[in-house]
Amino acid sequence: MGAWIIAIKDLRLIVKDRGAAFTLLALPVVFIAILGVSTGRLLTTRDELKLLKIGLVDEDGTEIAERVFNNLSTIGGMKVEKISDRDEAKLHLQDGRSSVVVILGKDFHNRVEDLDLGDVLDAEHGKLMQGASALDLEVESGAAYVSVAEMMQYVVLSAVLRVVGPEVARRNGIMSRIIDRMIERRKEEAASDTAPAPLPRAPVKSGSAIIYQTLVPAFIVMFAFFLVNYMASSFISERGLGTLRRIQASRISPVQLLLGKTLPFFFVSIAQSFLLFLSGKVLFAMSWGTDPWMLLPVILTTSMSATGLGLLLATFIHTESQVASYSTFVVVVLAGISGCYMPRDWLPMFMQNVSLATPHAWALIAYQELLTRDHPNMFLVGKCCGVLALFGSLSFAFGSWRFRKLEYPA
Repeated sequence: MGAWIIAIKDLRLIVKDRGAAFTLLALPVVFIAILGVSTGRLLTTRDELKLLKIGLVDEDGTEIAERVFNNLSTIGGMKVEKISDRDEAKLHLQDGRSSVVVILGKDFHNRVEDLDLGDVLDAEHGKLMQGASALDLEVESGAAYVSVAEMMQYVVLSAVLRVVGPEVARRNGIMSRIIDRMIERRKEEAASDTAPAPLPRAPVKSGSAIIYQTLVPAFIVMFAFFLVNYMASSFISERGLGTLRRIQASRISPVQLLLGKTLPFFFVSIAQSFLLFLSGKVLFAMSWGTDPWMLLPVILTTSMSATGLGLLLATFIHTESQVASYSTFVVVVLAGISGCYMPRDWLPMFMQNVSLATPHAWALIAYQELLTRDHPNMFLVGKCCGVLALFGSLSFAFGSWRFRKLEYPA
């Protein structure tokens, strides 16, 4: 009962302190909102913003060039639009209206006419051995896609060959008859309704969706452990005002006292996590995964480990200046090691293994499994929650022992 009295008292203090309430609840939301503004995806659920934007300049103006445009437009995950000329295309790349620009040169149709069946079937040794340039075709990528420019050229060239290939094959008498027969058979099957149903296209996960499925949980974990600073400051304030001494003189046990001091921050951490997930849904249209209910145990155990670490550090810190230096240093370093600043997959394998010594990493692994996998590994999620709960319990136990040793000397 005494623990609840202390917890309610501290909760009221947090609510009354508008600066602390803003920092703990509003600041994380403001932070990810700024992220949304910087990426141009704030307050939107439009699928267009999740598509790769392709700009096409058609200098050839022939029917086959038009068919190339139509074929590119059917590829999932892309939005293709025509651009008038090369100068306009450069502006599109510079201001981000287009991620990639495809230019069909004036000689495109003639180059296609020069191809034979062998060039299409053996592209590495025929007239197409020089790639897109052999067809008077240019593919230019924006700054954000320079690292995958070669891959984009391959994708565009493959789409062009899907159009060019049948045209070249028709010039061969035997292949022409085979193609015509295939077309007739498809028409007959369609007329008799006996054609097999087309295979469903796999849903395309856009790059931006994956980014926010990773970044938002990373900020949730990072801000959860920022509670450490406020917990340490709370203990120092109580110690300076003599409140701890007066509580110790009552019948409240040390464990009840510590529970009462940590529960308010545990509840704040949970509220903070829910608020950030809700903000991610509203601001970025991020998904909560195929099993949203499984986010709850991850949130609870992450908050448990954060408050446990906060209690433990509070027993090592005795002044406000130490809060500003030591505890902030610990929080920032742990967030950096674990992968809160960048996706864990980007870290070297050695650092990924080192990061497993932090509770942050286990929380990030669980969130990644739930938010980026169509079929999450629930055993792995449960393991992560178990590690987080164990870390929080051990931190609380060690912090409790340290507290009694310091505040209740024999």
